[in-house]
Amino acid sequence: MKKYILILFFGLGICFSSSAQYYYGVKGGLGLNMQKWNSFERDILFTPLIDLLVETHDDPINKIYASIGYHTRGSAVRGFGFQSFNSYRFNNLSLELGFKQMLSVDKKYNPYYMLAGRLEYTINTNLGGQSQFSVYNLVDDNFVNKINYGLTIGGGFEFNWDATKVIFIEASINPDVSKQYDQPSTAVVTNPNPSPFNPNPTITILPQEVRNVSLELKIGIKFLQGYWEEDEEY
Repeated sequence: MKKYILILFFGLGICFSSSAQYYYGVKGGLGLNMQKWNSFERDILFTPLIDLLVETHDDPINKIYASIGYHTRGSAVRGFGFQSFNSYRFNNLSLELGFKQMLSVDKKYNPYYMLAGRLEYTINTNLGGQSQFSVYNLVDDNFVNKINYGLTIGGGFEFNWDATKVIFIEASINPDVSKQYDQPSTAVVTNPNPSPFNPNPTITILPQEVRNVSLELKIGIKFLQGYWEEDEEY
């Protein structure tokens, strides 16, 4: 799957390079990741992220962009003690293709908004290959959906450093439509040696349908490719 995503991104790059002018760059920042599990309340998981991007420039107002990056989705469980912390991490390769509109282009700080579709492939997790049971829930890597999709909605501000370089900051909310984790109702053996005092050796874990929602804060820089200045008049 990773191979096909990279091929798709390479194909998009060829399309962008056929344009007279386009941007390429990098952006990174912090993700505030949230999930809702049936078992109990989860806390926000803070993770770093990074993206490579390309963006059209033929129309300075309406633009198409694509990015590919490494994003960790998930959630955290915090207890009362300092060391009482557990996280559920899904390390994803994220491909994003969307539309971006500038609200101004001639000011010092130029705002914009964006809307994109997103496809993600889960490279690995920290759940482990075997079922891990606690009094709260059951987690198992076998119930992870490797391919997920969702939306990206956001906006930001651009600062024109010079004629070929732009620095920008942006914020986005990234809800998934598909399920990152989909576990059916599962019976778990709690007592392999039943007795008259504990005749039922199993309990039933409720189904888990988990979707990702992330708030992302980023800062980046992009470079104009195919730039040329007007010929000087002599």
